[in-house]
This record gives sequence, C-alpha cells and structure tokens, in this order.
Amino acid sequence: MTRKASVRVLVVDDSRFMRDLLCRILTSDPEVEVVGVADNGLDAVAAAAALAPSVITMDVNMPHADGLVAVERIMAERPTPIVMISSQTRSESAAAIRALSLGAVDFIPKPGGSVDPGLINLREEILRKVKMAARIRPIRNAAAAVPAPRGRATATAPAPTRTASSKWTPCVVIAASTGGPGALFELIPALPAGLQASVVIVQHMPAPYTTQLASALAARTALVVKEAEDGERLERGGVYVMPGSRNASVTADGRIVLRVPGRIVDGCPSADVAMASVARHAARQSIGIVLTGMGRDGAEGATAIRHAGGLVLAQDEASSMVYGMPRAAAETGAVHMIVPLNRIVDTLSACLRDLGVARGGFVHAS
Repeated sequence: MTRKASVRVLVVDDSRFMRDLLCRILTSDPEVEVVGVADNGLDAVAAAAALAPSVITMDVNMPHADGLVAVERIMAERPTPIVMISSQTRSESAAAIRALSLGAVDFIPKPGGSVDPGLINLREEILRKVKMAARIRPIRNAAAAVPAPRGRATATAPAPTRTASSKWTPCVVIAASTGGPGALFELIPALPAGLQASVVIVQHMPAPYTTQLASALAARTALVVKEAEDGERLERGGVYVMPGSRNASVTADGRIVLRVPGRIVDGCPSADVAMASVARHAARQSIGIVLTGMGRDGAEGATAIRHAGGLVLAQDEASSMVYGMPRAAAETGAVHMIVPLNRIVDTLSACLRDLGVARGGFVHAS
C-alpha cells in the first residue's frame, strides 16, 4: 500500500518554469505532495482557502497581487505556514523581511536573483524548510510569565545584591532563528527610547537579509538600529543586528569583532559565540534573551551568561513559532524566567532598573 504524503504544498510563482521545478523538487520526497499551484497572489489566496495546504511556497514579485499581499491576506483569513522564495536583490530581500513580519515562517534565497536551474542544488534546503514549516502551529499569546521548569532557576528578577561589572553597563544579547523576525518586530519597537543598555541581535539569516532586517527595524523605533560593523563600539541605547554569515563577538572594551566561520551553517551568526564573549567581558551586566527558533543555538551561551552572574530570559512555548531554542536553553538550567513575547520588554526593563545602571558612556574609559 502506498504511503500517503503527510505534507501538502501549494506552490505559488508567476514563472511556469519555476513552478514546475519546485514541483519536481518537492514531489521527489515521498512525504511531500503538491496539491496545487498558483501564478499570482490573488489566486494564491483563493487556493489556500480551497485546498487547505500544510505549507505554501510563495514568490515575491507576481502580477495582480504580489507575495506580500498574499501573505497578509492568507495569514488573516486562513493562517498557513508560508515559505518565501526570494532573490538576493535589495528589493526582494526587503520584501522577504516584510513577509516574515507579516507571518511567513521562513525564506529560501533564489540563486541568481531570477529563474535559475541552480535552484535544483537547493533541493535539500527546500525540502527541509518546507517539512519543518509543516510542523509549525498557529501561535497564541500567553498572558503572564511562568517559572522556569521545576528544579531549574526560579522565576524572579535579579536579586538586589547583584553588582555591576566595573567597566560595563548592561549588554542584551537576543538570539533568534525561525520565527525570529516576527518576534523582533514586536519586541524592538516596544523598547523604551531611553534604553539604558546596548542590544545585540543574533538572528539566523544570511546577508543581505540582515541588512534589510536592520533597516526595517530602524523604521519602527526611535532607537538607533543598524547592522553591526567590524570594530565599532557598542553604545548605550544602540541596537546592533549581526551581519549574516559572520559570527560576532565583543572585546573587553566593547568593540564588535566579526569573523567568517570556517564553515557556514544555518546557525550563523552564532548566538553561542556572541553570548559567550559578552558573558566573558560584561559578566553580571550581561543579559541573554532566547527567542523562537529551531535547534540549540543559545543554550551554551545562556549557560555562559548564567555562570558569569548575568540574567537569562527565554520566550515561552505558547508565543514561540518554534519552541526549540528556548526549550534547549531552559533544559540547561540557565534560564531565570520563561516569559511570553508580549511581556519580555517589561521584564527586561524591570531587570535593568534592578541593576541600578550608572550614567555615562557604554564602556567606561580604561
């Protein structure tokens, strides 16, 4: 008896060549079935309602209604995991980031920026991301923070006896992967204009998408948000998005160091690398926040921050698109508090007040 495919996919692209190629790639896996195709955003919305697919692959530039219009309407009318197919041009990279903010779960960079047979070389990535997307469930908002698992750290703010590192003021490292852009678009605009800390964002995403992520976040907040540059100094109130495909660390005097790792993997930039370096130098002034994402990146970094006397928060399962990274961090015992996404900023603000931030520049002069 033939096994029924468990992942039902709707393929949306205005190029017949690309639709046929994606269909061949997807149906090469016995667990995946293509249940329909569409060549524009309006037809995609109708097909999503009629076919109830497990996952939708969505092009960006299409006639009648583009991928952004389709994503927004589908997520409003029949929420479905959507994987964007985007070229690495500035306009399409920006559109992909916008789609992620509207609810798309992931994206696949289209090689060559157009219809390109090279897409066949991405077969494994396409299948992996589509099958992963099929496991994602709709997110509901939780109402309150909950304690870390029994036997782990307790759900309390940092104790008043915490003392600051002699050279640093607070540095917040945010780790995120799948679902991260959507979470960041909620979290970063909610940060207060007078934030008494620097913020380092480590989002698993290749360049140039991190450039567009920084630009999109900057447009939504009064804080200074930028893509980090090698050698620049962290400043109080600054928000720094680590560039894609490069690992980031900080020096003792608060400067950013960017390095291309020996092997580029999905978990790059690495939250573990960034968190460990901040823990090493900022010590009790280090704060780690582990948001939604697959895998374990951030677990080792959270442990380093905890051991250095810093604070670790993790997004709760109910508000996470994928509860992989937060769970892994919690399982280490390093997490002080598990918090719904809509409570993270308030919790962070309370922790910063508790630290009793000293006035002055971000890193004191040596």
